[in-house]
Amino acid sequence: MNAHDRIRRALRYIEQHLDESMSLAELAKQSMYAPHHFHHVFRGLIGEGVAEYQRRLKLQRAANALLYSNRQVIDIALQAGYGSQEAFTRAFKRCYGYTPKYYRKWSPEHEFLSGETLMNTKHNLLEKHNLIVNIRTLPTTHVACIRHTGNYNDCGNAHEKLWQWAEKHELFKTSPQFLGICYDDPKTTPVEKCRYDACMVIPESFRIMDGIDKQEIPEGRYASVTHKGPYETLYITYAALFGEWLPQSGEELQDAPSLQIYLNNIDETPAEELLTEIRIALQ
Repeated sequence: MNAHDRIRRALRYIEQHLDESMSLAELAKQSMYAPHHFHHVFRGLIGEGVAEYQRRLKLQRAANALLYSNRQVIDIALQAGYGSQEAFTRAFKRCYGYTPKYYRKWSPEHEFLSGETLMNTKHNLLEKHNLIVNIRTLPTTHVACIRHTGNYNDCGNAHEKLWQWAEKHELFKTSPQFLGICYDDPKTTPVEKCRYDACMVIPESFRIMDGIDKQEIPEGRYASVTHKGPYETLYITYAALFGEWLPQSGEELQDAPSLQIYLNNIDETPAEELLTEIRIALQ
C-alpha cells in the first residue's frame, strides 16, 4: 500500500467520524504509519495539518447547510463545533470571505476542496524551499545522550548538560557532532510526554559515566535533507520529506525515530542561518 492509499484511509476515517473526538494516534493507526511519522506525511500530501483539515471540512459542511437548508445559523454553528454564532461568523469569514448571512443570501461561488483533490495537488515544497534529498548508507554511530521529556522547545537544557559533560571529559579536542533523536511528533503525542535524546557522537570505546547514557544509532540507509532556518520551521522540511519526496521515491520507512544533526552552533549563528540535517531510516 503506497502513501496515497494510506492517507486515503485516514481521510475516510475523518469524514466518517467528523463530529467525534478522534486522536491522531488513531488516525496514524488507520493509515498504518507510526505516530511520529503520520502527521508529517499527512501535511506533506494534503497541504494542511489534521486539525486544519477537520475544521475546514466542518466549515464546508456548514456552507452547504447555509445554501441548501433552512436551519438557523446558530444551529449550524454549533454543529460545526463553535460555541457561539459570533465565533462561527469570524471563522467562516476567514475561510470564505463572507459572513454566513451574506453567503446564504447571495450564494457566492466557492470551490469545495476534498481531501482527494488536495492530495493530488502538487505542493512543490521541495522546489519552493530548495530542498535536495539524498539517500546515504551510514555506519553505526555511537553517542552519549541525555533524555529530555516534554516540549521540544525546552530541549536546550539537555544539550547544555551534555556540553558541560563533554567539557569535563575533554571531548572538544576535535570538533564534536551534536544531534537529536526525536521519538515523538507533538501533533500525535501530548507535549509533556514527547521524548527527545540530546546526543553527541563519541568513540565506540569511550566509557560513559556520570549518569550519561550511551546508545547506538544503527547502520543502514537513510534519506537525508538539510533544513536552513530556525528550528520552529523544521516542520516544513519534515512535510516536504515525508509527504512529497517519500511517496514519489518508492522507498519505505523503518519504524524508527528521526534524527536531527545540528551543523552549526545555535549560540553563534543567526536563526535564519541555522543548518539542521534531518535523517529518516529507510528499509
